[in-house]
Amino acid sequence: MLPAKKPGLVAMLLVLGSWAAPARAVELAKVDGKPVSVDVTETAIGTQRFAARTAEGELPNDNGWGAFINKLNVLLKWDKLTLGTRLDASLYWLRPEDRDFADPREKKNAVADGASRFRDTVYPAKLWLTYKRPGIEVTAGDAYVQLGRGLVLSARKLDELGVDTTIFGGKAVVQHDPFQVVLVAGFANPTRIDEASGRALYLPRPIAGDAKSAQPLYGSDRIVGAEIQSGRGLPLVLGSRIARLTRCAPYQYDAAGKVVGGGVFDAPLGSCAPDDTQAWMASVSSVASPVASSTEVVVASQSVEIPSLWKHGSLYVEGAVQRRALDDPRQADTQGNAIYGVLATSFGNVNNTLEVKSYRSFYPLSAAINGTRAGAFSALAYSALPTTEPITQDAMFGSFNACVDGGRLRTDVRIRQRLLVYGALGYYRTKSEVPGGGCDAAGRFRGAKADEMQTVVHDVTTGFEWRFDNDQSWVFASTNARNDVKDSDHPFYREGSMQFLVNKQISGPYAAEVVGRHRLRWQEGENLQTGTAEAYWREGETYTSLKIAPTWVFTQGFEYTTRAGFPTYYLNGSLLYRITPNDNVKLLVGQQRGGLKCVSGVCRIFPAFEGIRAELTLRF
Repeated sequence: MLPAKKPGLVAMLLVLGSWAAPARAVELAKVDGKPVSVDVTETAIGTQRFAARTAEGELPNDNGWGAFINKLNVLLKWDKLTLGTRLDASLYWLRPEDRDFADPREKKNAVADGASRFRDTVYPAKLWLTYKRPGIEVTAGDAYVQLGRGLVLSARKLDELGVDTTIFGGKAVVQHDPFQVVLVAGFANPTRIDEASGRALYLPRPIAGDAKSAQPLYGSDRIVGAEIQSGRGLPLVLGSRIARLTRCAPYQYDAAGKVVGGGVFDAPLGSCAPDDTQAWMASVSSVASPVASSTEVVVASQSVEIPSLWKHGSLYVEGAVQRRALDDPRQADTQGNAIYGVLATSFGNVNNTLEVKSYRSFYPLSAAINGTRAGAFSALAYSALPTTEPITQDAMFGSFNACVDGGRLRTDVRIRQRLLVYGALGYYRTKSEVPGGGCDAAGRFRGAKADEMQTVVHDVTTGFEWRFDNDQSWVFASTNARNDVKDSDHPFYREGSMQFLVNKQISGPYAAEVVGRHRLRWQEGENLQTGTAEAYWREGETYTSLKIAPTWVFTQGFEYTTRAGFPTYYLNGSLLYRITPNDNVKLLVGQQRGGLKCVSGVCRIFPAFEGIRAELTLRF
């Protein structure tokens, strides 16, 4: 990280980064008779947040600030080599800590909070060199990796959540059917800047009068992993994989607990000295998961796959074990196991997919994060447990997947070539959804009051997909009902919802589209009304668009909630202009509701938005 001492310097660097890219898009001469090509992608995001409505219940330092975030990606290709890099930069203005507050305590809070937010920086986020030819791929530097279905290791990118995690070190893939071997080792390297909150994982600035304020937010996580598959291309494929995560301190500490050094080149290597590691791990919370506070975690799995069941389906089963090393020897929660399976069948116009899971004290490989000061990154993990749920499911509370048995069956029936109807039924028993719940590796409850900790979930979905106008128009619609009750027959969560997407071709380049999701929800302990009684609330959104192919998309959005303590409605407007097929600019003006957002079991809470956001993407 290169922190800029003057915002003007950063602004100059960002402008040069944005406008220097076209100069690099030139025809390059051949080297050794082989052409050299360069691909440049520039993404620039400018945001100005307004002071949100007081009913949002947010702190003053969560609103009113502006940001410019720039991501410059460059790929240089020659023969079998690819050299890639990404330079991230950020610039902020109207920061809360620079404002005047009537209450001195608010000023103090803004300064303390700003120590790890709104950092003007230029940072080399990713760097890699890849050699690739048939059967061999070797990468030095940053690499994405997923072993199996993600139970063991999954370092990936989720744009919807602002997650982009690689392993900085080395990765090798060797394939010679029927065998494939994957090896990876290095330091976990997540994105350090969170656009939604302005939080950054850099070492915070020191605060006057607080001797220990400059404490790190993110540790030095080291990962090694391997996978071998045999039987590729044959009727039976076997896979074995293992990963080991070890924790080290991002910096050295002195006897008083202060960070020693804290320079630009200290953090990537960190310190594995026992005293330094212990000082760092003391700031990592284990509330969400025992993995977060484990100094070492080993996960291994074995899978069996039958790619073709008499040409009418496929079967995949993976079993995994997890062992955690905790600093406190009195804790016995050190082991877990998991089984995941998916059976797909196809007979004529009917397709079935059955996914099942049985997880016992099995957790994702959570990153070592100081959760009290970097909550925006609390969902950061290096593995992803298959949920068997829809990828956007956000009603799996607590550590739902840590101790759960169940699955989901979906059936698709193609009535006609352009008409598909489907239904899905999910059933789960989880011991880890309610706060304080959990189980051991044998599936036994931890603690007392088991009947108040286990929840039983029934989830039903129906829907259809209809295309017409020669596939230029379509309607996708579905309904969902979810009932989540405790063993004591006390309701824990209930929901009914409907989703739809309607796209209608009008004439020539013109088309109209309406997208919406509307929900009726109830949850224990939420939306309290008179006294302590919970009440149902409604929330949803509808977005209406006019498309003028291939250049313009104009959209008007309406969001709402009847949940107590929040504004009732949110209005926004946006446009998308495609400069070329590869270049576009997006503009959003207005308000958007905050809340929990999930993608494939990875969830995070986004703050409500009120302001202007512009995004420019250029590809050369």
